[in-house]
Amino acid sequence: MMRKGDIFFRKVMMTLFCLFCFVATGFISVYAGTEENKAAHRAMAVKIAKSHEQVILAYEGRPLDDSPGGYLESKLGSVSGAKADFTIISLVRILYFTSAYDDMILPVLEPVLYWPKQGEEVIQNYSSENHMIMWLSSAYLLKQREGWEMDSLLEDRLRHFLDLKLTYGFYEWNSAVYLPYTLSALLNLADFAGDSDIRADAESAAKRLLTEMLRLTNDVGAFFPVSGRGKLSKYENAYTHNHSALIYILTQMGQAPTGATAASGFLSTSEINFDDVADSWTPTVNISYNFGHPINDSVHSGFPRQDRTFFQWSAGGYYHPDVAADTAYTINYYDMYGVQGIPIWLANLSSSVGATFSRSSVLSQAKFDIYKNEGVTLSSVDAYYPGYFGWQQWPWVAAVDDIAVWTQSGPVYSDWGERSDLNINTHLPRVMQDGNVALIMYWPNTEIAMASPFSDVDTDVALHWKDSDFDEVDSYDRWIIGRKGNSYIAVYRYRTGIKNDWPYSQANNGRQYWAVVVGNSTTHGKFKDFVHMVEQSRTRESYTWKWSKLRSVYYVLVTVDGKKIEYTW
Repeated sequence: MMRKGDIFFRKVMMTLFCLFCFVATGFISVYAGTEENKAAHRAMAVKIAKSHEQVILAYEGRPLDDSPGGYLESKLGSVSGAKADFTIISLVRILYFTSAYDDMILPVLEPVLYWPKQGEEVIQNYSSENHMIMWLSSAYLLKQREGWEMDSLLEDRLRHFLDLKLTYGFYEWNSAVYLPYTLSALLNLADFAGDSDIRADAESAAKRLLTEMLRLTNDVGAFFPVSGRGKLSKYENAYTHNHSALIYILTQMGQAPTGATAASGFLSTSEINFDDVADSWTPTVNISYNFGHPINDSVHSGFPRQDRTFFQWSAGGYYHPDVAADTAYTINYYDMYGVQGIPIWLANLSSSVGATFSRSSVLSQAKFDIYKNEGVTLSSVDAYYPGYFGWQQWPWVAAVDDIAVWTQSGPVYSDWGERSDLNINTHLPRVMQDGNVALIMYWPNTEIAMASPFSDVDTDVALHWKDSDFDEVDSYDRWIIGRKGNSYIAVYRYRTGIKNDWPYSQANNGRQYWAVVVGNSTTHGKFKDFVHMVEQSRTRESYTWKWSKLRSVYYVLVTVDGKKIEYTW
């Protein structure tokens, strides 16, 4: 472990080393690359010293706000809540930077339930990926520092979690909402774990997370990704977010943060050098890649059934038919949520009958397509549960400088924020992407189409597009075309209707298609040239009965910018 004295010693040695370099080479800057950026972020934060900046104060050896009603008292008062882990990871980091507040912090943290136990009420969220690693890392580091007794499988779970990330990737893929918290927990382990393997694996996982974030970051520092778990706020503007502060520290792209965020306080106080992560950013990307494993794979074998379930839940497998029996067993085992005695047969039956609504929450496996060229990005997840009920997934999105453009199925409100953060799409599209072009087809499963007239499961599709966001807007046929700076986008609409100020389309049982193409001044020349390219496009669709399949099939063809994408559904 590393206490305050160790940090002070490191700082002294680093200062002497940098002074030597200054004398020997004449360099003016003490730090280089991300180290300089981290130092600048800390220097800004200590002048503010309100909330998330307190972690930086602890790192700098400065006094924290321990006044009545101040930072520490407020944090300690939220340790008993359902999301106490968000607070605990910050308190653990403070404990490893200074022992000055042990008497305040430790008595509150010691009685916390860091993992569910039979016979005790379970109120905390241990199940999603970011929550799981926050609980596991905090329990491990508190046991290491204080010798507290923890669950006997703690270290096994922690090592397995890290191995999963390094082998298969992150379940909450590209999540601007949740991955910064996963990062913070990993940085606690990477900076403070006494076990060299855990420390090294946590550092590798943290670097993988940040590298994947930069892969989808454009040249103005905007991160608008295809994502397994997203929220509207992360797509309505490019900056002032937890994740955008991380991007700025690594690359100096985007807007400079005006204070520390929950994750930037961790990144800027980490002893890890992230120059290699920063150097991984490139202005152009055009790739497809697979990640993950089937939800019912044997990757969690060797753990008790209830532990296996928590790992399945961390991958979104809450009520998937393949793991529904484990879900029922674990809820019964821990007497969770006040529910008792769920019959296993009932869990299997209900999850299978409701598969349209339960299968699509799974995040353990996907195929991405990512295109980036300077200020534009286009990313999508290929054939991800098309027609099924959507949860927090963002199946495709384009970035045009600092603007995000995407479609969503569901009710069209004048205030887009009235849509549920849990149910982003009432039915997921089938997306086919070829570089800078994508075809987006919607055809909801029968259960969704049947439920639509009698429920809030609306099958309309709307485009998140505001003319006022762009510098210039044009149109051709059903295409709407926009320019922001030197970045261009065109979206083909199935219908040209407007509902509550949003471009939208209502179609027969929700069956419809959209298309998108992106470019910029480097790839297409002037904006008028991009518009001319769109004017050469062709589209075609058909819906016909096929005796060979004993069902109707839906065919769509889009040809634009030299790309031909067609699909028979």
